[in-house]
Amino acid sequence: MNETQKYFIDLISSHLNNSPPPPKSSADWMGVFKLGELHNVTAMLTLAIKKLPAESRPATEIMSLFNQALGMTLQRYDNKTNAVNKLNEVLCENQIRHLFLKGAAIKQYFPVAEVRTSGDTDLVIDTDNQAITDELLIKNGFELSQKTDSQSVLFYNNEEFEIKNYIDAFNKKTELFFSNAFDSKKCEEIDEYIYHLTPTYHLIYVISHFIRHLTVGGVGIRQLTDIDVLIRSGRINFETFYKTVDELGFGKSARVLIALSKEYFGTPAEINYDIDNELKGMLEKVMFEGGVFGFAISDAGTIRLIKSVNNSKSGFFSSLKALLMLIFPKKQVLYNSYSYCNKHHFLLPIAFFNRIFDAVFKRRKQNINSVKTILSDKSTAILISDIIDELEIEKDF
Repeated sequence: MNETQKYFIDLISSHLNNSPPPPKSSADWMGVFKLGELHNVTAMLTLAIKKLPAESRPATEIMSLFNQALGMTLQRYDNKTNAVNKLNEVLCENQIRHLFLKGAAIKQYFPVAEVRTSGDTDLVIDTDNQAITDELLIKNGFELSQKTDSQSVLFYNNEEFEIKNYIDAFNKKTELFFSNAFDSKKCEEIDEYIYHLTPTYHLIYVISHFIRHLTVGGVGIRQLTDIDVLIRSGRINFETFYKTVDELGFGKSARVLIALSKEYFGTPAEINYDIDNELKGMLEKVMFEGGVFGFAISDAGTIRLIKSVNNSKSGFFSSLKALLMLIFPKKQVLYNSYSYCNKHHFLLPIAFFNRIFDAVFKRRKQNINSVKTILSDKSTAILISDIIDELEIEKDF
């Protein structure tokens, strides 16, 4: 971790602890700003910076960039809140229970909910309600963007909603554990027909989700702040938590991430776990350089390389396997991408050629970059593969 990254963490920690950050006369404020944008936490940084003495703050020109980012975040929050309220209104009026995940449910634990940014809003409904939910939302101004047997993506005033009939995870064991999304032992009713996972089980889910993104390209600092605020809620049953993550097969990952959060942010967790320095360095490289979901260091080609890289972490065959995965995807990928194929499986060959057409004429630039990555740049895939090994992560998807 370099000095700019360290001060970036100090500022995030200041926000989470609701305390003044340490002044730093030699701060690289533009570097800090760029990190904030990469990790979508610039608004958090701005609130922390405003607690500094005037003489320790960035120059006027750079401070204006922070203030603009804060203003845009607050504006986006208002828009998202209005969209979520509209969704709640429609679903509650029609007695459709729904469970919010991640940002929509976790923001309440942040010192200032408005600056916990998020891309889309994730929620889960009962399988039996999926068709009627789409129909009702479309009738009330939502636009359907994508639909499969298990999820729908809709937009309202440019705000994206990802509605699933299951709680996703990085392995089958964890998905099975959360198979009953409305299990009264794991979730709580926030309002009539509106549910959240309880903090203990939300922490389990958040760490599983962290691993999921890490293993397919990268994950950023914002996801680590979710771990911190859930623990700060004071509602974590650590005995249940550790017993569960051990049974689900990611106990080591959970301990590493909580220890890292404690080191970075002073997270009030009773844990005595020493992270191997080499593992810590690899994690920091992926998190700091990749941004929110690793987009700055990975692409679709990287994801396939991670899956195919062999024990030697190099070689022609790992690239060949990744290239074949890009050209010949699993059936479920085609089912998810083309609704006609999902409804009528005998149309699978047509969907395959449809995908080739889209790859050449609609996603040409993206796919050229993916192929270049597969053929020439294995560094990120090898790094993430090493982290997966060190964390003892066993994926079964």
